Amino acid sequence: MPEDLSSAVHERVGRGEFSRYVTEAVSRQLELDLLAELADLLENEYGPVSEQSLAEAEAAWPDAD
Repeated sequence: MPEDLSSAVHERVGRGEFSRYVTEAVSRQLELDLLAELADLLENEYGPVSEQSLAEAEAAWPDAD
């Protein structure tokens, strides 16, 4: 890990928390990677989500970002 990145993490976390912080970050990234793979798989299988479906989802969950 680059020293500047390591230093930034150490500044944010308490003593002995570096490993936990990095583990959680890697876990989140893996989840995002797997979701992206699933989205690609579904788009290849069923095609892109229609504008109408996107509009319906946005109307149903207006606070989702």
